[in-house]
Amino acid sequence: MPGHFYTDPLVRDLAWAGFSPLLIHGPGLAGAGLELTDAWRRHLAELDRDATPLREFLGDTPGGRLGLYYERLWHYLLEYDPDTELLAHNLAVRDGHRTVGEFDCIYWCRRREKHVHLELAVKFYLGIAGTELWLGPGQHDRLDQKLHHLTARQSRLSQHPAARAVLNKLGIQDCISVVDIKGYLFAPMAGASAPEYHNPANPLRTWYTWSQFRELDPLPESWQGWQKIPRRRWLSAYSVNDGQRRGTEAMAELLASRLGHGSRPVQLAACDASGREQRRCFITPDNWPDHAPPPESQA
Repeated sequence: MPGHFYTDPLVRDLAWAGFSPLLIHGPGLAGAGLELTDAWRRHLAELDRDATPLREFLGDTPGGRLGLYYERLWHYLLEYDPDTELLAHNLAVRDGHRTVGEFDCIYWCRRREKHVHLELAVKFYLGIAGTELWLGPGQHDRLDQKLHHLTARQSRLSQHPAARAVLNKLGIQDCISVVDIKGYLFAPMAGASAPEYHNPANPLRTWYTWSQFRELDPLPESWQGWQKIPRRRWLSAYSVNDGQRRGTEAMAELLASRLGHGSRPVQLAACDASGREQRRCFITPDNWPDHAPPPESQA
């Protein structure tokens, strides 16, 4: 998977969205299956030299919500890939005045000669020691509930009578449904068992409480050290060259005032001497998680 091969962060994100390992794979979670062909490698290299076409396509989404930005990257992937034809995206399905759901993407796959309903998700979950829970940083999102929502509801949307009527207007009589989940899982320092269907090609990272983080071994002196990853840059490998060297102690002190009671975890990258990410982690307040997510919480 392309990591630091591309200097432009938008191009890195595009390659990551389409060709990085799935976070979860299993029944109904096989992913879109785009192939990193020689043609794609050439196109990504061209974009890395001049990302103007990609930047114009994305518009202002890189500065907005991460999920919308991720979806927009996929729109580009499906429009450019010679084996796919994007027919619709963010297509709402209504039954009278009630919204039944929304198709993330509908496209024609030339390799399979089938219409495809693609559900997309980009997720970041922290495992809770001694449990099977994996929570989002805001504690309102659970991996098990998200998977149930995607596989039991969203991926079956095309079977709803109102959805079939929407598809028929596009000239689609039948389609297959696939779910593509990308992201990262962070295990606690004490360790945790990977969740069911976790993709081992996407290794577990680690999360630390603030107190645990400040006790970590120092990074190599030549490294640029720990860098806070802005949320809009949570996707692909992070790279920075701001010249500020922040060791573990310095970063812990910087975070001390930001990780009070009720604060959201912060995502960090340990960057080597060239500014390239070598490790990624979340740092949480010492009392995190401080509340349980609602039983029916969904992302």
